[in-house]
Amino acid sequence: MSRTGRVIRVALAVGGLLMIAGIVIPLVARARLNSERINCQNHLKDIGLLGVRHASMPNRGLPEQPTDELPAGTIYSNTLPPDQRLSWYVSILNVLTTGLPQPEGAKKHRAPRGLGEILPVIDMNGAWDSEANAPVARFRLTTAICPSRVSDLQDGIDQPTNYLAIGGLGLDTPSLSREAAGWKAGAYRYDSPTPLDAFTDGLHQTAQFIETARDIGPWLRGGPSTLRGLDETDLPHVGNGRAFGGCHPGGVYVSLADGAVSFLRESIDPVVFRAMFTIAGGRNEQPFDAP
Repeated sequence: MSRTGRVIRVALAVGGLLMIAGIVIPLVARARLNSERINCQNHLKDIGLLGVRHASMPNRGLPEQPTDELPAGTIYSNTLPPDQRLSWYVSILNVLTTGLPQPEGAKKHRAPRGLGEILPVIDMNGAWDSEANAPVARFRLTTAICPSRVSDLQDGIDQPTNYLAIGGLGLDTPSLSREAAGWKAGAYRYDSPTPLDAFTDGLHQTAQFIETARDIGPWLRGGPSTLRGLDETDLPHVGNGRAFGGCHPGGVYVSLADGAVSFLRESIDPVVFRAMFTIAGGRNEQPFDAP
């Protein structure tokens, strides 16, 4: 074969490989994004359906039935301010570790790796950043992290969360009692649980958890690290670099108070979005769009 023929064959082979790569690489990227979305939804279901409805303190038994209230947004202490307390995540560690009793042959619950060894270490009376709780704060609670943000993580430091409990309208509202917050009250507050019958808009119309990539903090820490109210002046509310979202293109995943998970587009009406942050936010809430 002539040199020219060999060159042509090599060029055709390279061109074919580039064409295949041009087809395969976008498919792989799309598959990865879809996988991240599915796993993110599963994390929110583990938190918002399995977790908070079976809340209990570490190393104590699970409630026999789903509770009729959402837990307090921090592990209450009359000596520590909210941002020094343990977060609400601590109240769902038991059920994340053991799962619920299942009939024989059912799919086995998969706990976050290493979580069972961390539970006995938690000092329930100490601050989140106390010496005793340092190994807990550095534990990577995979359920608390959006899969799209795993590459951002570092070992040996306090591990963050992307999933926040929703504390109503106003940055200070989570510190108020439900009665003092009035119509601005959200699903969670620092000092007390929220009865499900207080959701007068209906559980499916009220958001209880939402993801963020902005100003993230340790999953073990109480206060704004894991529970935030909505700053109504911080517009737009959803998007990359905004108060909520930034984990997935085009919008944000939320866990509703009935445990369902929905995707809200960046184009959501701010009035509707604000209404979802309250347990008595008003009518005409139809915010859900498929991603």
